[in-house]
Amino acid sequence: MNWKKVINAGSTNINNLLIQHFQELQFTSDEFVLFVNLKMFQEQGIHFPATVQLTKNTGFSVPQIYQLTQSLIDKHLIQIESRTSQNKKYQDYYDLSPAFEKLEVKQQTTPIQDTNNEVQNLFQKIEVEFGRPLSPIERQTIQEWLQEDKYSPEIINLALKEAVLNQVYSLKYMDRILINWEKQHITTAAQLQQNKMRYGGK
Repeated sequence: MNWKKVINAGSTNINNLLIQHFQELQFTSDEFVLFVNLKMFQEQGIHFPATVQLTKNTGFSVPQIYQLTQSLIDKHLIQIESRTSQNKKYQDYYDLSPAFEKLEVKQQTTPIQDTNNEVQNLFQKIEVEFGRPLSPIERQTIQEWLQEDKYSPEIINLALKEAVLNQVYSLKYMDRILINWEKQHITTAAQLQQNKMRYGGK
């Protein structure tokens, strides 16, 4: 094998997150192969590669290339735009930015989904420990702890543990614990442990 030729061929820069989440962005495997080829040509300065070039690289037929391209456009993963060249002629080019914009939106919404999961996990843990379903008002109280008081799920779980140890199954009791810890600037399990050691485990 001619290693020099391989090295000189260069490489294509594809974002790792795009590779990891291409199915969630609604790429099919064939569409992603075509997208990567469009990206490769773009990095080589070829912004609107000929169909014959794409068929040669991908192994897809001409009708497949047309079908896959239209599917990528319909899914808002690419666009075909026009711009004026230096000699004042219109030139078409593939705009790949919509795929990266969708990826950015996904990354921004993921923390929200994670937060919702944390809230549901808190509800479930408290219901299990209390041995009963939470009322709508109690659920609202927990959400206020997170959103308004900015208590972390970790510190709320610690307050729950403290309440269970004292056999007091009440959010009001947990609230008093949280307020007391807040006054002492306790926000983590490590700080709580240090505080207990300081006062002889009380």
